[in-house]
Amino acid sequence: MSGETISTAIITIASVICAAGFVAAVTPSILSAGDPVVSSTNILKDQIDTNIKIIHAASNPEGTEVYIWIKNVGDNHISPNLVDNSDLFFGESGNFMRIPYDETGTGVPSWRYSIENGGTGEWQKSDTIKITVRTSVSTGNEYFIKFITYNGVSDEDYFAVS
Repeated sequence: MSGETISTAIITIASVICAAGFVAAVTPSILSAGDPVVSSTNILKDQIDTNIKIIHAASNPEGTEVYIWIKNVGDNHISPNLVDNSDLFFGESGNFMRIPYDETGTGVPSWRYSIENGGTGEWQKSDTIKITVRTSVSTGNEYFIKFITYNGVSDEDYFAVS
């Protein structure tokens, strides 16, 4: 009788140890299975909260610079290094190219920006940035502008140099 009790106790202890080992092995896999969903949800929220609008474009009288004003009309605050990672496409209609960002603004073609009405350094909701594009434009031509934020949200417009 005592032999059966000992055998039952050993089998019970072994079962508990096996169950604990199984739970310890499977739990991290179950928990990490949700990570891609959480990551995708965060990316989608970031894109939904980001929205921009090109509000005006003009060139200087010499035709060596173009000024583009873009308003942040979304809820997302965009840090300066993320604005730097944005893409600007510019050029004559049907003949445009990606213009590289250049903080110093010395390269041709290149673009740089400043926040017109924000004081925090971030491009916040309702703030407008002024992009200065160093390039040459000609009177009477129509130009295409497309600005794409770091997360793929974009706006495009055309303007004519008069």
